[in-house]
Amino acid sequence: MNPDNRGQEPTRPVYAPVPRRTALSVDFGNGVNGAFVRSNIDGTMTFLLPDVRSAAAPTRPTAPQNENHDEERAIHLFKLLYSCAAALDKGEKELVNKGLELICSLATDDGEPVHRLVASFADALALRLVQPWQGVCRALQLPTTTPAPEATAARRHFAVMCPFLRLAETAANYAIIDAVQTERNAVLHVVDLGGSDPGQWLLLLRFFANRPGASTHHQILRLTIVNEEDEFLSSTAALLALEAEQLHISFQFHPVRLHINQLLSIEPLDVRSGEALVIVSTLQLHRLLANEFAEAVTRPHDRKGKGQAHATMTRADALLRKLAELSPKLMVVTEQEASHNSVEFTDRFGNALKYYGALFDALEESVPARGSALERADVERCLLLPQIRDIIACDGAQRRERHERMVDWAARMEAAGFVPATMSPGTVAQTAILAHMLAGDSRAYRVCSQNDGRCIFIYRDDVPMFSVSTWRTV
Repeated sequence: MNPDNRGQEPTRPVYAPVPRRTALSVDFGNGVNGAFVRSNIDGTMTFLLPDVRSAAAPTRPTAPQNENHDEERAIHLFKLLYSCAAALDKGEKELVNKGLELICSLATDDGEPVHRLVASFADALALRLVQPWQGVCRALQLPTTTPAPEATAARRHFAVMCPFLRLAETAANYAIIDAVQTERNAVLHVVDLGGSDPGQWLLLLRFFANRPGASTHHQILRLTIVNEEDEFLSSTAALLALEAEQLHISFQFHPVRLHINQLLSIEPLDVRSGEALVIVSTLQLHRLLANEFAEAVTRPHDRKGKGQAHATMTRADALLRKLAELSPKLMVVTEQEASHNSVEFTDRFGNALKYYGALFDALEESVPARGSALERADVERCLLLPQIRDIIACDGAQRRERHERMVDWAARMEAAGFVPATMSPGTVAQTAILAHMLAGDSRAYRVCSQNDGRCIFIYRDDVPMFSVSTWRTV
């Protein structure tokens, strides 16, 4: 699926034979344009697309007449969607309403992947349109919050059906063992800032039990997990304690019953002197980019308190500075390799449509090998749709899904006092082998190491979807 694909060679638009019409052109950039045409007789509007003959069809399009209709309809849907977004950005609410009406007559949330993707983005555009009227939103219960059990199940299904995060977790675990295998501290303390799956820590327990020197050096593995759900914390604690007992390793579990947004200081993490500290953040830091504030900060390399200055930073930047002061042996950061933090709505919309289009394709191709169609639908409805709504419909402090690319995170990490830590060739190789095993002959998933092993990118076909980077303090 490619929103930028313009299909066949451009043809002249086909206009219905009605008396005088006035047109408002809508250009979204990247060659995507069209026009809403208003009749001077009855006031009705029709959306015209120069590149697709069927775009001049009436409000309720006729059935397909040729084998290329599916592709043409997909192009039509994307152009409608882009033009609705551009009209919304210009405040042309009546045009947005007409465009969404056309989209709803063409796309359904239970059809082909392109239809489901367009329906999800149309949902988000509609929500953005009514967002200023909070009374209307509350009366309609918009947006509805996904219940925690359903959201948890959707994340679990996504991890199985699209193994991006499984690859990220594998890379993180190998990097952790590599970073601390020569440490002789009595305690290895791993802090999970949230977002990781319990399966990652099951695997880490096994790695820890079989690490070099495990038989001669007794060491305690202490795991701190930040999560607001009591049920998740209690079930994870029981699962890991049983595994540790079977592996005959000393294990301690420290739950922090907070959401990452509520982690205002590092005290709840209970980091103790003499521990070998590792910090893991999986798809969490971007949630802290919404709020900016001014704070007196010390330059990262000046630990004596000299050279303080006032700076505007996000809560993510402030937390990273506090974590750097703990001098961890390693910090592993996994984030979406996407640019969804732009102030410009049209840029954010276009980037999000491409990114989530790749995810919808990946989910579709995972059925039935890795999951059922029902599980795929749950992931789209309970996991991806709320993210799309957040990116498209929300602004200001309400928008939490502020994904940034690796280059932006590198700048934030270095400003906080971290420097890149190189992953071992073995870590990269083991992760790449797993990607090859999961993709099979299709090579749909692959891992690419960049910057001399300081980060890896997890690809879906030729599109980088997630980044994993490793850091240490000076």
